Amino acid sequence: MRIRLRKIKEGLIERKEEMDKITIDDIAKALGVSKTTVSRALSGKGRISDSTKKRVISYAREHDYKPNVMARGLAQSRTYNIAVVTPQENSDVNLAFFHRCLVGIVSETEKNGYDVLITVERGNRIDELERIIRNGKADGVILTRTFFEDKRIDYLRQNQVPFVVVGSSQDSDVIHIDNDNSGGSRQMTDTLLKKGVKKPALFGGPKEHMVTTQRLQGFMQAVSDNGMEVDDSLIFMNTQGDDVMPDDIDKVLKAGADCIFCMDDDIADRALKICHEKNISVPDQLKLASFYDAPILSRNIPQISAVTYDEAALGMKAGESLIKIINGEAVHDITVEKFEVMLRGSTF
Repeated sequence: MRIRLRKIKEGLIERKEEMDKITIDDIAKALGVSKTTVSRALSGKGRISDSTKKRVISYAREHDYKPNVMARGLAQSRTYNIAVVTPQENSDVNLAFFHRCLVGIVSETEKNGYDVLITVERGNRIDELERIIRNGKADGVILTRTFFEDKRIDYLRQNQVPFVVVGSSQDSDVIHIDNDNSGGSRQMTDTLLKKGVKKPALFGGPKEHMVTTQRLQGFMQAVSDNGMEVDDSLIFMNTQGDDVMPDDIDKVLKAGADCIFCMDDDIADRALKICHEKNISVPDQLKLASFYDAPILSRNIPQISAVTYDEAALGMKAGESLIKIINGEAVHDITVEKFEVMLRGSTF
């Protein structure tokens, strides 16, 4: 009985708060102006004197006016939702990237009155995304991983849905918000080569991911810049499977390589675990470095050297760019060039 009475009381309070909220009509009556004048002052659109605009905004702030998002959305044919598409194939390690990126997206979109819908897609599929668009649930989309011949990009373009991608695409017409993956990989490789690495090996991720190509380019550029030739026999792609990596590490050691450069944190974390299982001393027998950092890498023994990026800044830029596109503003590709090479116990 007490629980039921409390719920009833809470419901009455909520309804009272809703009734207490002032409307555009209330502001217009209080100031002796038309509802159109109030609407123009609050939206910043249309001709209106500065003095009237200041009066309306001051009154609205004083009385804690909040716009009716649903009414505004209906008037503008908007949902005020943004869909963020994340990959289903995420390990506990690389989930950190998507979490920090999402924090940045939300911090930017909420300032503009937008909510975020999160949908998960497996690989290069469009099932869930298609359902969201078909049901009119979002005004725009942020893709957080890109593929060669990306079906989702084709679908969004065909249906004229505003979107940006976090990452890169082979399509120059797509707006990209990306880290300098090639630059970070190049600098990490160059740093360790100059510190004495003689025979580098590379463990890469899925070839269909655009970021894989970027990091491969950075690695190969650094090797070339240091007057060395890339040994193709020491480049292993698609090493994300536990079943192939132990054999690849054996091949690396047999070939005399002294450092494995891992394209991401997940690969580096598993490579270190396998080295421990095989009683391979890191860094004495084999050095390890990652082209992407995650909190777990600094908690390993030894800690793994890695390239750090500002994922929240990446997310904020993605959210900002998408909202501009939705509002009809011009945008351009953005590369967040801030990164840092963190040398830890796995390389010295």
